[in-house]
Amino acid sequence: MKQLLVIFLIGFLAIKAIAQPSVDIGVFGGAGTYLGDMTKVDFQKSINPAYGGFVRFNFNPRYGLRFNVINGTIGAEGEFDYQPLNPDPTDILWNFDKNVLDISLNFEWNYLKYIVGDKETHWSTFISGGVGIQTYKYTINGIDGSEIAPTIPFGLGVKYNLSRRWGIGLEGGMRKSFSDKLDNLDDPLSYMDESVTPNVQIKYTDQFHNNDWTAYMGIHLVYKLIYGNQGWEVRTRKERNMLDWGIWNKNRRE
Repeated sequence: MKQLLVIFLIGFLAIKAIAQPSVDIGVFGGAGTYLGDMTKVDFQKSINPAYGGFVRFNFNPRYGLRFNVINGTIGAEGEFDYQPLNPDPTDILWNFDKNVLDISLNFEWNYLKYIVGDKETHWSTFISGGVGIQTYKYTINGIDGSEIAPTIPFGLGVKYNLSRRWGIGLEGGMRKSFSDKLDNLDDPLSYMDESVTPNVQIKYTDQFHNNDWTAYMGIHLVYKLIYGNQGWEVRTRKERNMLDWGIWNKNRRE
């Protein structure tokens, strides 16, 4: 928990330093799950609580930059195919359970113009994508270790204004990991080809081609911390294209 707060504070201070126009902060609560090498996963046992927070720097009502931190348990119970050379592979029971800290920097794009607290832009759907890392511990072949894995996060959702400074949203997202150690199964289908000399290890996954993904879904509550966008006016009229990117600042001289 302390680690989560420190990382969140660093991200908040970094973005606040450049975020004079508009800054939102928020909390997230929901669930996380896993997709990977395991097959026949017990879906109910693979869903675990997740929580986190974020700081969002809004460039204008259409898009912003979001520093996001999610912490929670990722685990599953199921089976995986252990013997790749056997025509009838033996299914091996497997389970894992670990804490995963997910940190990401996402570009967030609103389909409709959206400003927290603005009556004329009271809701919008959105999509997001960016870069991130995940940290967790693993045990593979009796060896314990810690992993810091790069990820590609992306997601979508909907957000809605509650009052002048408060908003709420529903969102879901995926994380593509560039490590195969999340489920403690680092390329479980690899094997030694003894038909050649010297023997050659046949691999199915590597840093860029592996099977580990995480998924999160939940509700976020957002607070308008710095209402610096009060000079913005949405210049797109209702009868015009809602995808207009134009933002007019009434304090700017034309």
